[in-house]
Amino acid sequence: MEKTGQISQINQEIKKLEKIRDEIQDECRHNKTTIKFDNNNTPRVVCCECEKNLRYPSREKLEVFLEGK
Repeated sequence: MEKTGQISQINQEIKKLEKIRDEIQDECRHNKTTIKFDNNNTPRVVCCECEKNLRYPSREKLEVFLEGK
């Protein structure tokens, strides 16, 4: 298989996996969350179970998080 065909196949597989991930994250109740830093070093509230970025943390929660490190 040529490289273009391989890349196309990989991109299709990524889209299928992202759709499955989105469905799982949509069904999750996000009962347990934590704060993590994303690729841009921005703090985000993230679900511990499905790893979905939910929102930006409040200033108070971010301060508590940073003091705990």
